[in-house]
Amino acid sequence: MVKKLAIIGSGRMAWIFGKNASEMGIESHAFSFDDHCVAKETVTEHHLVDIMKVDDVLDICRKIGVHGVVATTELTVPVASYVAQNMGLPCIPYDKAKVITDKYRNRKVCEHVEGLVQPRYAEVYDLDVFNDKDWQFPIILKPTSKGGKRGIAVVDSPDELISAFGYTKQFAGHDPIIIEEFIKGGQEYSVESLSYKGRHYMIQITEKISSGPPHCVELGHRQPAQLSPEMRSAVQKAVFGGLTAIGVENGSCHTEIKIVHDKIYLIEFNARPGGDHIAWPLTELSTGYPYIKGLIEVALDEFRGLDEAQLKNYYAGVCFVTEQTAYLKPLFDICEQFDWLYWKNEVSKELLPLTHNDGYHTNFMMYYSKTAKPDLNKFIKK
Repeated sequence: MVKKLAIIGSGRMAWIFGKNASEMGIESHAFSFDDHCVAKETVTEHHLVDIMKVDDVLDICRKIGVHGVVATTELTVPVASYVAQNMGLPCIPYDKAKVITDKYRNRKVCEHVEGLVQPRYAEVYDLDVFNDKDWQFPIILKPTSKGGKRGIAVVDSPDELISAFGYTKQFAGHDPIIIEEFIKGGQEYSVESLSYKGRHYMIQITEKISSGPPHCVELGHRQPAQLSPEMRSAVQKAVFGGLTAIGVENGSCHTEIKIVHDKIYLIEFNARPGGDHIAWPLTELSTGYPYIKGLIEVALDEFRGLDEAQLKNYYAGVCFVTEQTAYLKPLFDICEQFDWLYWKNEVSKELLPLTHNDGYHTNFMMYYSKTAKPDLNKFIKK
């Protein structure tokens, strides 16, 4: 019997799910209201439907007889959970999935997770209830339920607060804004994990290259992160505690953290695979483990566990060549001549600024090596 996978969404992550499902001999069905979606290139069938009408999606999935459901973005996590739970399939419990994108809620439930440090934070709908005299600047503003660094603004002084709040509010809409103490210094990382029936598996830790304030856009990713075995173990323990606290029982999570003086600060959880090439292909390249296929196995209730000791320690990364990283342009122009090049993507001769994470509509070069980390710095003159 051919297994059938429901993919909620039809963007680039849906395309990735469709590709991996096809390689596994699985029939894939994407759902969205976009009749010109990129997922059509890889999925078996695309269903034109308003995915916010969850019962309509559920009806179609029942008629198809799907065996698993996956989410592709923060927006689709509750939809995937609703469908899967009503069909008796592995998922995040729907009562948790409905609130799992809420950054403020996740901070509250993780307050007592051992090893996971929280910055000071508050939730507001408008600035009338926020007393900036009680806070140490800089602070950071975020929409409570948006990912990809959308709407993020670092504020250095009270004088900047009104304009920064207006910027973040554009992305937050009617949702509240979370105000946090800005964690200065240190290094930002993300953790890719799988969970199955309440047990968690750490697949990879990614080291981030950030633009820094004011918008903290990600300009590149490196795997594996250069951490000591002791720190990797501490990260695993802290993140696993957080995953349990927020309710990730089944599926993937992309957890963002920052390490400052050996303290692990929580940035946010995203209960879906990491975007901008992190989950695929970088994690598969650097570990040798087919992360997306593993996630599909979880959704189909066919996951058989993972021996993390068998994960490889190869080198993979991506550098986005943008206005902020103009120093990369000379290397980008000649990168085809190097054997570490895995993928070059050129969308524009002109260097474009990044205002939020967007790994597919900008120039980038991706590297991969089984033997040694490519020393790109020797080719770069900053």
